[in-house]
Amino acid sequence: MNSFLKRFKFILILIPVSIFISFLDKKIISGFLSTNEIPDHYLFIGSLFIVISILIYYVLRFDNKINS
Repeated sequence: MNSFLKRFKFILILIPVSIFISFLDKKIISGFLSTNEIPDHYLFIGSLFIVISILIYYVLRFDNKINS
């Protein structure tokens, strides 16, 4: 079981990202950014920045463990 988790650890990283993208896509389609409100755009950009930063952190951490 441990070897399975070690082998497919990257999938555990991608699942939350895909859920976030799905949630964000539904918000945008429902008209989240169509109002042209500045706070909506800041919320969109900020959430993208946070999720991408977390993803980069975990990918780098995962890569360092493999290279060690």
